[in-house]
This record gives sequence, C-alpha cells and structure tokens, in this order.
Amino acid sequence: MKKIIALFLLVSTIGFSQDSDSKYNELLKKSPFNSMYPKFIAEESAKYFDTFNLLFSDESPIAPKEARLAAIAASAAIKCEYCIAAQIEFAKKDGASDEEIKAAVQIAAEIQRFSTLLYGSEFGMEKINKIIGRE
Repeated sequence: MKKIIALFLLVSTIGFSQDSDSKYNELLKKSPFNSMYPKFIAEESAKYFDTFNLLFSDESPIAPKEARLAAIAASAAIKCEYCIAAQIEFAKKDGASDEEIKAAVQIAAEIQRFSTLLYGSEFGMEKINKIIGRE
C-alpha cells in the first residue's frame, strides 16, 4: 500500500511539474521578461507587469508619449541602461522626437544637479518651503 501511495504522489508531482512548466513556457512566449522571475511567482509577476504597462496606455491619465518621456528621465536618473534603451525605443514608437528625449534627459540631469547642490549645501526644507510658497 505504501508503494502505491508513493507511486501516486510521484506521478501527481510529475504531472503538476509538467503543467507548471507548460504554463511557464507560455509566459516566456508571451514576454521574455518573465524569465526574470522564479517559476512559482512568474504568473503573478506577469500579471503585475501587464498592469504596470497600463501606465503607458490610453487608459492612463498621462498620454503614452509623455509617460515614456517620464520613464526616460527616471531611467537616466537611476542609470539603468536596460531601461534607457527600452524606454527610448518605446517613446519613439509613441511619437517622441529626439529633441523631446534630450529634454527629458536634461530635466533629469538638472534635477539631480540641483538636488546635489541643495543637499550638499544643507539648504534645509524650511527655506525651500518658504521659497515655493508652502508654509
């Protein structure tokens, strides 16, 4: 009887594993980015990635081109070469010009520069709040 139960468990596990591998392979076909996730959370991660990408769709309160320009600025600020390459390509497909892309990168650079100046000078939040009218 123990051998039958062990055999049943082994066969069930193999079937589950094949089903799991089949789902995982489908996720990989859908997007190669899904390979970054451990198999046991790949399906949920792929759903999240689909939801995240709605930020760059017509459903978002920000137009796709502008959302991509913001993503380029953030990508440049965090120095993510993968993100920069992808976001520039997607932005161009959404109608962004080279000048708009350069402006987005320049904005990121200037915010970083000014932040460094403020932080390094210990400017203080009280001063900045007074200057911007937030008191």
